[in-house]
Amino acid sequence: MPYRFALLLVSAATLAYQIALMRVFSITGWHHFAYMVISIALLGFGASGTFISIMRRRLLERFPAAFATASAAFALSISLCFWLAQRIPFDPFLIVWDTRQYFYLGGYYAVLFIPFFCAATAIGLLLIHEAREAPRVYFFNLLGSGLGSLVLVAFLFWMPAEQTITLVYVLAATAVLLVLASLRRLAGFVVVVLLVALFYLQLFSSFLAPRISQYKGLRVNLSLPGAEIIARDSSPLGRIDVLRSPAFHYAPGLSFATRPTPPEQLGLFVDAELAGAITRFRGAASDVAFLDGTSSALPFHVLRADAGSKRVLIVGAGGGADLLLALYHNAERVEALELDPRIVRLVRDTFADFTGSLYRHPRVSLHIREARGFFEALPAQERYDVIQISLLDSFAASSAGVHALNESYLYTVEAFARFFDHLRPRGLLAVTRWVKSPPRDNIKVFATAVAALEARGIREPAAHLAMVRSWATATTLIKRSPLTPEEIAALQRFAEERLFDLVYYPGIRPEETNRHTVLAHDLYAEAARAILAGGETRESFFRDYSFNVRPARDDQPYFHHFFRWRALPQLLATMGRQWVPFIEWGYIVLAATLVQALVFSVVLILVPLLFIRGNGGAGLAARDKPSPYPSISAARVFLFFFGIGLGYLFVEMVLIQKLTFFLANPIYAVAVVLTGILVFSGLGSLAAARLGPRWLPRAAMLVAALAVLAAFVLPRLLPLWVGLPDAARVLIALALMGPLAFFMGMPFALALQRLEAARPELLPWAWGVNGCASVLATILATLAAMAAGFRVVLLSAAALYLLAAFSLSGRPALRS
Repeated sequence: MPYRFALLLVSAATLAYQIALMRVFSITGWHHFAYMVISIALLGFGASGTFISIMRRRLLERFPAAFATASAAFALSISLCFWLAQRIPFDPFLIVWDTRQYFYLGGYYAVLFIPFFCAATAIGLLLIHEAREAPRVYFFNLLGSGLGSLVLVAFLFWMPAEQTITLVYVLAATAVLLVLASLRRLAGFVVVVLLVALFYLQLFSSFLAPRISQYKGLRVNLSLPGAEIIARDSSPLGRIDVLRSPAFHYAPGLSFATRPTPPEQLGLFVDAELAGAITRFRGAASDVAFLDGTSSALPFHVLRADAGSKRVLIVGAGGGADLLLALYHNAERVEALELDPRIVRLVRDTFADFTGSLYRHPRVSLHIREARGFFEALPAQERYDVIQISLLDSFAASSAGVHALNESYLYTVEAFARFFDHLRPRGLLAVTRWVKSPPRDNIKVFATAVAALEARGIREPAAHLAMVRSWATATTLIKRSPLTPEEIAALQRFAEERLFDLVYYPGIRPEETNRHTVLAHDLYAEAARAILAGGETRESFFRDYSFNVRPARDDQPYFHHFFRWRALPQLLATMGRQWVPFIEWGYIVLAATLVQALVFSVVLILVPLLFIRGNGGAGLAARDKPSPYPSISAARVFLFFFGIGLGYLFVEMVLIQKLTFFLANPIYAVAVVLTGILVFSGLGSLAAARLGPRWLPRAAMLVAALAVLAAFVLPRLLPLWVGLPDAARVLIALALMGPLAFFMGMPFALALQRLEAARPELLPWAWGVNGCASVLATILATLAAMAAGFRVVLLSAAALYLLAAFSLSGRPALRS
């Protein structure tokens, strides 16, 4: 039993370590490179299978010492390898210019590979050693993984991401102490001394201090005169830094014709990237008059043509710039949505004097909610004059394509349609994005708006749309009713006074566009005309444009995915000479990770076959009774364990993404969904211990059937209940995922039992195959979802489980 509790702690520490590294690397660099490093590091699970296959006899003969050694090596390497990784001068921003960065990246792989390899070796050894009890052992593995994710997310609310590495270390060290207590060997005393010394080193030094890239916004702005960090906070949503410098000013896309200058401002950074500013406000309109020189002010000037009250909703309150803009234009009521409560506390409480108590203003009301969930739960009678969505990511992160792998339910056709439903008859939805070259974001916003209007039965969407472009930002307007001549005149005056370029309005003439910030080729205006033309003209534009600007939908909510393979020659041709290669790095890195992981996986799967001979030989492989199962070929074993390795992660990733939308909070989604899936799977594995290997094909087929059901039922059911209270939605999420996750926990454990009886020498190889498949699954599932949607990923998972069911469907032989 000590070994099983140790397994629980090692499993918890392994998953917690993965989440902690992803958080830290998102702060120090960019999260898509963190994704790449972690994916390769997780090949340690595949490598452990190779290692155990080669050393199987020796390891199992000395199981207690081998398990203790692997666990101790895991514990000791957690913080040491993290410290080493921070010392490697890898900077992803330089990778296209400096060839040494590839060597440094290889160093990341080598260093981070070690703890995952050690953890997987400990887990694999116990599963193989107790293969006859595999369902019960696997229960501890899954339960530990589920609890590890929950504990790590909880602790991220209380401590910085890098300090959670110490928490992971404590979990792993406790597992080692449990094992050493049962061994009572002198070597164990030495290990304990090392563990304690390393703990104190982490506790009382800057041993785990992260090294932030010199090209991230925080490092750049810290070089300003007098710059200092005056506030810092951390949570699972990211690390927040507030920077003060007399030289810091933030007014994105501010018109060159604007005379008022920004007052004193504080820089607001999330994960070391600029996320806006907190502006000094003393209550006078003149304090914030400069905001009227940005393209985000457009809807308020168009709205002036309409008499009546102005009820404004700001999506993404941040430091409060859009709220100040609405108050500057005398909005009678301003509501604001902000997902991160820490930003609210900073502006409302910590810097209340600086902001003039903006968040406590009598005309301002604040909702700490995720935007899409807020709108899905909003009563139909709630309507607004302006819904403002402005610059929710930094220019650097957006330009580099680091959000390409992130789903966003805010910029889908279904989302725009919901926003449209909550506009008053003459209300405006205003969406502001950064201007990029070549254009991408704003063209995709325009296309999404057209699709949403058409989805709501608007036959002439051209009459409801307008777009204005500054030198750095562009704002798209979607109006519930057709734009009037008075509103168009207001729009023209707004653009002319600020030297902004008109891109589109109903009846615009070609000579009115591209007059101030002159582009060699006005792709914005061309795109607007092609999209509004509809039919084959629109399809030809989408098909031939260098970037993916088709509207995103809830089943494929990857608005930031712009990369198309036709653009790759251009990127490669300019690599190392221009800034262009940074466009859409996220997708390129994901594809490169898949190729690397595939190459490593093939090696790790094929090498053990050279060392596997016969049915395991004498000694450990001997059985008191002949196996009741026929022998199984390595090919069938591969199909099964590779199939469920892919299938399990496919289902897990889709459930997380779909329930993120339902729970309306990414933190709830990670904590509830990931923990729920793993714990329910663990319970399924425990139940499988009573059912026996005969249930193996049935369990796999049940998973396939439930995955198909989920693919078609979840998209219909979730919107019906999204307006319920948080607690009710959490219970519904658990109830919906429970049956599927429960049966997902059975096939792997039952197959280990089946394999132990028929081909025990293939057990470590099967463990390695499953580990390699799991790494590939995280990448393949993301690529498949981006290309075809979540439903296709779930249906693919069902097909994989059916393949697994038939690959190991042999029945026990009849006994006399």
